Amino acid sequence: MARAQDAPGISSTDGSPKRCSRRRPQSSFLTSLTLVSVSDTIYHDMANRINSIFTFDDRLEACAVGDNGLLLTSSDAGASWKRGTVPTNSNLYAVSFPAQGSVGYACGDHGTILKSEDNGRNWSVFDSGIDTDLRGVEFPANARVGFVSGAKGTIRRTDNGGQTWTAQPVPCDGKLMDICFPVDDLTGYAVGLGCTILKTTNGGEHWFSQSGNIVNALPGASFNAVHFPADDVIGFVVTSRGRVLFTPDGGEVWRPLPMESQLPPLYSLDMRHDTQGGFVCGARGTLLQTGDGGENWTQQYPGTDKDLFSVRFFVDGNIGILGGDEMTLLQCTDGGSCWGAAIIN
Repeated sequence: MARAQDAPGISSTDGSPKRCSRRRPQSSFLTSLTLVSVSDTIYHDMANRINSIFTFDDRLEACAVGDNGLLLTSSDAGASWKRGTVPTNSNLYAVSFPAQGSVGYACGDHGTILKSEDNGRNWSVFDSGIDTDLRGVEFPANARVGFVSGAKGTIRRTDNGGQTWTAQPVPCDGKLMDICFPVDDLTGYAVGLGCTILKTTNGGEHWFSQSGNIVNALPGASFNAVHFPADDVIGFVVTSRGRVLFTPDGGEVWRPLPMESQLPPLYSLDMRHDTQGGFVCGARGTLLQTGDGGENWTQQYPGTDKDLFSVRFFVDGNIGILGGDEMTLLQCTDGGSCWGAAIIN
């Protein structure tokens, strides 16, 4: 296996140079961002979005999903991508490979659930039994026990590798944008529209709300992604109000992390296992980096003003991938400073 530092460099479809961040003085932090008036629930009509990226921990491979049944795989750390054949035209919003294995799952509109058993090269479709749009998929420890989440307060669980799915009782009826089981199939979190944060400690038999635990709540905000990078105690959530929420205690308290300026909506985050370093991305090319658990943020410049829906880094912390509107796929190999366009074959 190639070492992370031996991965291919950044490629560009037009031969343009890499787009390197120019960090600005702290006094002008984020003041250059052009803000637009947007509602907290944002719907994108544009096709060909890259909605979610998955990177493997033990090899420099990645998988990405998007609109109209788009599925891409990369074997060179995201420098180039190949289109896969998928038996659906539905928009796909999430993809995951349990335990970093060869079995993967993806989900999307109209109750679509897909499964691959060969590292994402071929996919089959499951009958989920519902027509509800699904936004999150999570298989915490193995390829048999997993969860999907989506519209109308939907959370479903499978115990047999996706052959059948059982509805779970949820104390909300709004769209759930993401779901996360950080350690095992017992303790999990789900987030969504209307400042929704849910938690379970018994594998989803009972979900309870943590929205009342938010300090300085953000009424009406959409909570778009949740990430617990090391355990089920320290976690982060990104919101449509351009804020990042943090919990140090499994959601007993959620507090907004400090930001020195108003940000556009945020859609994705990727925090390191040490819970200190990480990135968030969002609308209008927004990309921020932290090295102290979110107490301070540095603006990065990926060289695009497209909305960015997914950010993922490989375990070395140097090679990262961004995905977004209009088939935007960017790769960096230097920890997030210089980004270049990936090649899509």
